[in-house]
Amino acid sequence: MKYKVCWVTLCKNEIDIIPFCADYWKRIADKVIVYDNGSTDGSIEELEKYPFVEVRHFDSNGQNEFIQKAVKEQAYLELKDQYDIIIITDMDEVFYFNDFEALAEEFIDGRYNVMATPIYSLCEDSKPIYEEGKYLHQLCHKFYKQRMNHMDGFSDVSKLSIFNTRVTEKVEMSVGQHFVRTTPNMEILYEDEGFNLHIDKGFGIDYKWKVRQRMYNNLSKENKMFNMCIEYSDSYEKLKGDYLKNQEKSFDINKKFSF
Repeated sequence: MKYKVCWVTLCKNEIDIIPFCADYWKRIADKVIVYDNGSTDGSIEELEKYPFVEVRHFDSNGQNEFIQKAVKEQAYLELKDQYDIIIITDMDEVFYFNDFEALAEEFIDGRYNVMATPIYSLCEDSKPIYEEGKYLHQLCHKFYKQRMNHMDGFSDVSKLSIFNTRVTEKVEMSVGQHFVRTTPNMEILYEDEGFNLHIDKGFGIDYKWKVRQRMYNNLSKENKMFNMCIEYSDSYEKLKGDYLKNQEKSFDINKKFSF
């Protein structure tokens, strides 16, 4: 690829999704840097199987959105002079493009700060079996449009995660990355020749319940103090009702996009 791309992401006990994520990473990125926050489920050992992945470590004493935001922002400052494009996401957010190289040229030559895409969230009945050579979205058939970006005028696109380092000096994020500001002011390229897939623990109701319970127990005192990620405390009945509603409005993106 003409341009060097680095993908930065955070990990905490994500062994179930790492093989799926790696397929998307290696399609786009030259290098993936994973900041691990004390995984104990074999995630680190799984990540070390991929030669293009570098694992770094941080400790936020539980899921702490303020520290995670700082890790992402500092990573951008450290890496921006080494790469043309930096992608910053949570582990369960991946991107797919038919021809990212062509889009990258438009992105950089047009001097846009950020690339945005449509976003679809997963709500399968159960966890799919990993198949080498197939992407997660090709193994699944239930997706729904999700509101992840809370910025005015961009509520129907992914979090702003793809940055052009040639024109972007600094990236500032809200906790959760739902708001993003760049220096200088943002020029956004909207691309619908690809999409952001939010895996969002969407491998069935019971799977999502199990993972959310674990994540709630891992929330830092700061998260709880400011009611961040408090949806992790929802009852099983509430989670199930929301999940079924999302399934009712779901559709198969494989019929919407030609891959």
